[in-house]
Amino acid sequence: MTTYTVLDSLLWGFIASIPLLIGSIVALFVNLPKSIIASIMAFGSGVLVAALAFSLIEESFSLSQSIPPVIIGFIGGGLSYTLANHFLNKKSKGNLRRRKRSHGEDAAGNKNASGLALLIGSVMDNIPENMALGISLITGGAVNIVLIVAIFISNFPEGLASTVGMKTNGKSSRQIIVLWSIAVFISTISSVIGFKVLSNTSPFLISISISFAAGAILVMLAESMIPEAYEEGGIKIGIATMIGFVIAFILGKL
Repeated sequence: MTTYTVLDSLLWGFIASIPLLIGSIVALFVNLPKSIIASIMAFGSGVLVAALAFSLIEESFSLSQSIPPVIIGFIGGGLSYTLANHFLNKKSKGNLRRRKRSHGEDAAGNKNASGLALLIGSVMDNIPENMALGISLITGGAVNIVLIVAIFISNFPEGLASTVGMKTNGKSSRQIIVLWSIAVFISTISSVIGFKVLSNTSPFLISISISFAAGAILVMLAESMIPEAYEEGGIKIGIATMIGFVIAFILGKL
């Protein structure tokens, strides 16, 4: 079993998070059709479903060898995401963009939506994902390739779609780059927190933490990524999601 360090968790967290910034840079220079963005989102959704089903939940159960901590964490993660999502939208009076939204203008909200609100929305997606990545280095003793691919693919359309909206609403390229650079930094640090802070806790608590991340990711998919992708991409979205799931499953077995 390979022994990983904080630097390893920092590196992998950065690799998984950097598509946020890459997506924003692409959007600044390339005008991609919404249908293409939606297909990428659907593919990422399929990968994430496979990751939480075959990696996170299974790993959570193997640690505790008990169903209760898995269910407690899973429900807690899902409810936390839903409540946070509702609270942020309520506080911003409907102007906060929906997470990982595929719409251009709506992706960033209107001109009254603050950069801080956009940053919170993005980080709220990525904290549980990257924490789970950091935890996996401790519990699995190996890099969870499926989870990394899932986070990587799902982050790209988020940075891309939101940047399109921010451009439309008059934000400068510098503001956009700074915003997503901060998001990447916080997301990367989350993987270190998952690796370091939870490395000295009991298997029971780690099990809850992993399933918490899985629950948050599943609710995010149900509330944001899949509905938004289908709205823009139509019937082909189901096929793209299926392909993402199959590829993630194959990667996990390999």
